[in-house]
This record gives sequence, structure tokens and C-alpha cells, in this order.
Amino acid sequence: MSKLTWEEVDHRLGDCAKEQDGSRFLQQRVDEGSPEERIKVFDAILPNTLQLASDPFGNFVVQKLLEKGNEDQVSALAECMLGNAYDLSISPYGCRVVQKMLQFLPHSAQVKLVQELGSKLIPCIKNMHGNHVIQKCVEHMSLDCLDFVINAMEDQFEFMAGHVYGCRVIQRLLERCPAQRLGRMLDSLPECVSNLARDEHGNYVIQCILEHARPEDKRNVLDAIAENIVSLAKHKCSSNVVEKCFEVATVGKDSEILSDAKENLMKSVLGEAGDPNTPLLQIMLDKFGNYIVQKIIRYSRGPQRNILYDRLMGEENHLKESPAGKHILAALKKEFGD
Repeated sequence: MSKLTWEEVDHRLGDCAKEQDGSRFLQQRVDEGSPEERIKVFDAILPNTLQLASDPFGNFVVQKLLEKGNEDQVSALAECMLGNAYDLSISPYGCRVVQKMLQFLPHSAQVKLVQELGSKLIPCIKNMHGNHVIQKCVEHMSLDCLDFVINAMEDQFEFMAGHVYGCRVIQRLLERCPAQRLGRMLDSLPECVSNLARDEHGNYVIQCILEHARPEDKRNVLDAIAENIVSLAKHKCSSNVVEKCFEVATVGKDSEILSDAKENLMKSVLGEAGDPNTPLLQIMLDKFGNYIVQKIIRYSRGPQRNILYDRLMGEENHLKESPAGKHILAALKKEFGD
């Protein structure tokens, strides 16, 4: 709470916005002040909007005016920043203002703002600040305005899915857009599932695909995981993808459509009867794989459920010798009883 008074700042509102206490005071006046005070703050800030948008304290005042202003005021603030959308987007403070603009600008002004970013979309996505702006584009713009982002992702899906910031934009697209709209973007998925599943960023994209993409995309993921089940189950990042596969294929909205893919995935874990070194035995005591076995116990169904139980109980003495094994036995007891 600022201790300043209106009399102390009335004659220097523009400079006041660049000071920590002054910025807080002006935000309070915009939030709680009289209509006259709000207009005074707006009139003082407007000529300095561009400079304040990138200021450590001034940006908060601009954001507050965007949030609380009427349509004419918001549009006037936006006009002051036209031509500078990219520079603001890659600024640690300006990016916050651009995000707020995308939330509160009318549609036509949103489009004008985003058109500035079109030619610099990829550099913006790769930037630690700019990527948040593109995420907000995906979250707040109408779906028919997102082709420029989708098209860019189609051209370099695997790279962007494994990029520290690009992966976030792809996840927002998967969460927001109808699955069929992203079909071309995911055409290259079968060739890159294993690599992305192991990637510290890409694995989150694969998990998001399992939640939101088309059934055929989810099937591609399940089939690719089944082909490399042991190595993927023992990897820190991809083990999370393997767990997600069993969950989505069992209780997800497309579980019925994926039933054959799940059966194939279960077969890849169980291996052949009589094999002394099945994938199940290889992963059950692994520091990552044991969690997958616990997840498989939870999501096992049908005849394979009984096979799983028999295989694991056949290793009961072995499982009792390690903490990981004891967790598996506890999971078995929870699901099957004593």
C-alpha cells in the first residue's frame, strides 16, 4: 500500500510511474480512485506509454490502464505502441504489456498487433520473454487468426517440440485448437516420438498429444512406445510418457478406439511366456521403470491383468528385496487384495 498522496504526485504523474512507490500509487488510483483521477492518470501516461511499457515499474501502470480502461482508452494506448510489438515482446517488462493487450484489445486491434509479429514469429517464440506473448496469442485470439502460428509449427515441428520455449507454444495449440486443425503439424510424429519422449522439453509435448490430439496421433505414440518399451521406461523423461500412455489408453476419452494399441503396448511389456528376461522383469526394479509397473497394475484390464499378476507374484521374493519392489507389491495388494 503506497503512502503517497494525490497532492504529492499530481504535478508529476509521468515520472511518478517510473518509481516503485509511485507506480503502486497510480495503480491504486486506477483501481480505486474517482473517474476524474483515472482520467488524469490516463492523460498523463498516454504520451509516455511506449517508454513506460518497458520500464520496470511503469509497465505495471500501463497494464492496469489496459485492464481497467474503456475501449477508446485501451485502443489509444495500443496505438502508441504500434510498430514496436516485437521489441516490446522480447523485453522483460514490455512482454507483460503486450500480453495484457492481447487479453483486452478488441479483435481488430489484436489482429493489427499480431500482424507486426508475423515476420518475426520464430525469433519471438525462441525468446525467453517473447514466447509468453505467442502463448497468449494462442489463448486469447479467435481460432481463425491462429494460422500464422500453426503454419510455423508445421514447418519445424520436431525442433520446436524439443525447444525450451517452442514446446510451450505447441502445448497451448494442442490445448486450444480442434484436433483436426493440427493434423498437418503432427504428420511427422511417427518419426520423432522416441526422440521427443526422451527430451526434457519434448516429453511434455508428447504427453499433451496423448491428452488432446486425434486418435490416430495417440495411436502413433502408443505404437512407437511399444517398439522401444524397455529403453523408454528406464529413461527419466520418457518414463513419464510411458505412464501417460497406459493412463490415456485406459481411461482417456479415446480409450475404446485405442484398445488394440493398448493391448499391443501391454504385450510389449509382458513379453513371451517362458522368457526369463521379459521387459517387465527388466523394468520392475529400475528407478524409473518401477513407477511404470505400478501404473500398469492400476490400469491393467482383461486377461492381461491376470497374466501381469501371475508374472509379478512369480517374482515376489525378488520384489521383497528392494524398496521399489515393495512398492510394486503394495500396488498389487491394493488392486487385487490379499
